[in-house]
Amino acid sequence: MYPRVEFLVNCVWSVHSFMTHMTPNRVLLALPTEDHHTVLDACERVELEIRTTLDHVGDTPSFVHFPETAVVSTLSTYSDGSSIEMANIGREACTGIGLILGHPRQLNTNEVQVGGRALAMPAKRFVELKASLPAFERVLFSAVQAVFYQVMVSGACNGTHGAKQRLARWLLTMRDRNDEDTIRLTQDFLAEMLGVRRATVTQASQDLQSRGLITYSRGQVRITDREGLRQASCECYDLVRNAYDALLPAAEKTGS
Repeated sequence: MYPRVEFLVNCVWSVHSFMTHMTPNRVLLALPTEDHHTVLDACERVELEIRTTLDHVGDTPSFVHFPETAVVSTLSTYSDGSSIEMANIGREACTGIGLILGHPRQLNTNEVQVGGRALAMPAKRFVELKASLPAFERVLFSAVQAVFYQVMVSGACNGTHGAKQRLARWLLTMRDRNDEDTIRLTQDFLAEMLGVRRATVTQASQDLQSRGLITYSRGQVRITDREGLRQASCECYDLVRNAYDALLPAAEKTGS
């Protein structure tokens, strides 16, 4: 092969390899380079559609998902068919908490809350890599700790703060997870996620809109003043965000 052609081929391959191993998911970013590549090579990038159920209660998961722009809700479902969100998982974590802790059966339902990209890994391969890569296992347990902390903060928040603060916090969290100021959802869906009546969501969103922080139209919420929305939120937003920053810092990458 001519030297110039070989150089161009190597450049193309390097760019392809770099793009293949790029991801904003913080679980994977926290891995050292070799493990990062190994784990990503076991994944397939997929598009998750809103309101798709990934895992049902009692299921053995077929895949573990590492969201990149999608957001997955961990739901508790009651005998009357109603559901409430216990936690939501975006690019800072992954599904498969039961598998990480050694329990293959789902105790909750995982449903796509915001559609977007994710990396999907077969559950069998996930368990194998967790057992063979100590750094991967450590990062996964850090992610579980962060999700559990989020659940505890959410429980305290639900009992302490008003619907307007909680709505502001929820919207900010969604914004952090997919970098989009516009979020497609309905007030019925918001009411389900926050565990309040639809009228309560309507009143809270109208108040935020009257202050110029958001606009709401045709099933879409657009954040127009992120800093103002942060001031309208409760401190629980920063508590959870700081916990993820502390538990899942990005590892320094070496090589390609």
